[in-house]
Amino acid sequence: MNPYRRILLIMTEVQASAALSRALALAAASGATLHVLGMHEPGELSLRHGMQEASLPSLSFLHFSTELKALLDEQPVIGARPSFEAVEAFNLRDLLPTRIARYAPDLVIKDCPGCSLFDQIARTSPDQVLLHASEVPLLLVPANAPAIPRSILVAVDVANPSPQNDALNHVLVAAGQQLAAQCKGQLHLLSAYDLPLAMAANPDLAGPWADEVRESLQLPFDALADAHGIAHTHRHFSEGAPLRVIKSHIAALKIDVVVVGVVQARHWAKLIGDTTERLVSHAPCSILTVRSAPARHGT
Repeated sequence: MNPYRRILLIMTEVQASAALSRALALAAASGATLHVLGMHEPGELSLRHGMQEASLPSLSFLHFSTELKALLDEQPVIGARPSFEAVEAFNLRDLLPTRIARYAPDLVIKDCPGCSLFDQIARTSPDQVLLHASEVPLLLVPANAPAIPRSILVAVDVANPSPQNDALNHVLVAAGQQLAAQCKGQLHLLSAYDLPLAMAANPDLAGPWADEVRESLQLPFDALADAHGIAHTHRHFSEGAPLRVIKSHIAALKIDVVVVGVVQARHWAKLIGDTTERLVSHAPCSILTVRSAPARHGT
């Protein structure tokens, strides 16, 4: 797999973090250039002052920029030192996509502190904004994550076939393999499926039909795994709700990174969040998210 060429690390706090360690380690392993973007969002008092004198940076931003640059200078680096930029933003939602597009990275990295249910619904936290704004893979790293991940789980969906979903599955596996190649890590492939409620209610009578449903879903799963050369011992096809199945495999396989897709939320998912959003909100490990391509209409 091709190594990363350009990695973008987004930092909103001045502190050594697992995300910073991950970015430095991946840049060294892949030979990529690393750019650090410090994002400072002023508080309410600073915001009022900024409305009066928008051209002047706040004192808190000057302190943030200086301290963050000093922190980066202290880090041991293999190869070229990362480039650095700090910006003050009154609205991260508007600024982040523009900055990401300007740098054109192969991978965006950020720490993953989790978010409240309100932030998840309103999509106001930086993580939620990035999740839906980043056109490139986004790696969210929790506080206890290792610098180099060794075990990677790609979660795909073969239960809802469509050209867009099938294409996303292949992109997810490729993204997981790319990360695994840089880290010399093991890759696992997982798909969860749910039986129809009628079958679940009476498993004795529905047994033969349940087996047929499982076999019909496992065919595209194995075809996907075969296409990417995934070993049979690293394939996991499990019945159950996706979030529960993913979390159980993260624990059982001691996964460092789970790779999941970002799709347009539908129906109740807009309120309670889809599987990816709920994983990000309470990350059990690092989360690598990959957006689906926009659907084409009228073709």
